[in-house]
Amino acid sequence: AFGQWVLSDRQLVTIVAPSSGFTGSETGPQIFLPGSSGTPDQPSAPTTTVALAEPDAANFLVVGADNNDCVVDGVQPTGDRDDLGERSDTIMIWRANPSADQLAVLSLPRDLYVDIAGGRKARINSAYVRDDPTKLIDTIYLNFGIPIDHYVQVDFCAFQRLVDAVGGVEIPFEAPARDYRAGLSITTTGCVNLQGAQALAYVRSRHYQYEDPPGSGNWTTDGTSDFGRIARQQDFLRRVIAKVVNEGLYSPSVASAILETNRQYLVTDAGLTIRRMLEFANTLRTLDPAGIATYRIESTTQVTSGGEEVERPELDSDNMQAVLDLFRGQLTLDAAPEQVFATTTVADDEDDDEDDDEAPSSTVPTGTAPEQNVVGVVPDRDLLCN
Repeated sequence: AFGQWVLSDRQLVTIVAPSSGFTGSETGPQIFLPGSSGTPDQPSAPTTTVALAEPDAANFLVVGADNNDCVVDGVQPTGDRDDLGERSDTIMIWRANPSADQLAVLSLPRDLYVDIAGGRKARINSAYVRDDPTKLIDTIYLNFGIPIDHYVQVDFCAFQRLVDAVGGVEIPFEAPARDYRAGLSITTTGCVNLQGAQALAYVRSRHYQYEDPPGSGNWTTDGTSDFGRIARQQDFLRRVIAKVVNEGLYSPSVASAILETNRQYLVTDAGLTIRRMLEFANTLRTLDPAGIATYRIESTTQVTSGGEEVERPELDSDNMQAVLDLFRGQLTLDAAPEQVFATTTVADDEDDDEDDDEAPSSTVPTGTAPEQNVVGVVPDRDLLCN
């Protein structure tokens, strides 16, 4: 009863699906929702219906966003950014099938240079509007053909309190780590329990450094920047789900804290009813966190005419198309492909809100997915880090 009362009081937004034949800007690809037949004035529209491989599955757009009003334990995690407004730091699509207890996650680097719904090209995170997912949903659909069923907006306050609600998350550091800009400071090795503030700094870090070897004073920069951050976020996601499954599903105190955080800080769509939420949350009971399939949009670094360094999506490979087909509902989660990347040079990554030091370029070898090699974390360590 308490849970239903809390969830009925949560913040809601409305999702409007792109209409049949939606194409966005003139330069964007013509993408149509499965089953749409186009319109008479758009003869290139497909006329056949595409059957969904898993009708019970749904796509959740999960957005992690700055909140300048958020102060936790006297600290404002976003720093002094009053003149810059809010933006999306993290954009993920979770595809969940409650009937099969399976989950896949697709990360969209925030610097992806795409057609923004409405007619211009820009970084994808510029499509984020707080409490209104319409432009971001339309932009994702325009560029990648992925429809969105549900929306979850998590600000920094929510993230910190959710992590604290489950008692922190353990990360097996193989070396001390730091990121002065994000506020990360890990001085020991082994399993370190990250509470809210340090967990947030860890998943936000884009200038991650680790001491190699430990105790030497020799600090090495993870040159993969945003790709490294995506790897940490996806690894962290597996670990926090493992923690909730192992310790929190039947704990009244954890359940209460999660519900209260949901009410105060999370924004979801109106279609995500209490019954629907419980249906998908129930997948956690048998979900193997280690089996969560994780992906990111493949890209190459490009300099725009305005001199900005951005990431241009590379979608032509058969492997990338198979990943997109999974999130378009044309493949089952049982048939989820492994992601294989071409060799990619990752250039210096620049934040909009701070002056960066020089960061070295690095090469991501062919066939190496970033989430498979989290820099500074012991590989293949148990997700509960015991």
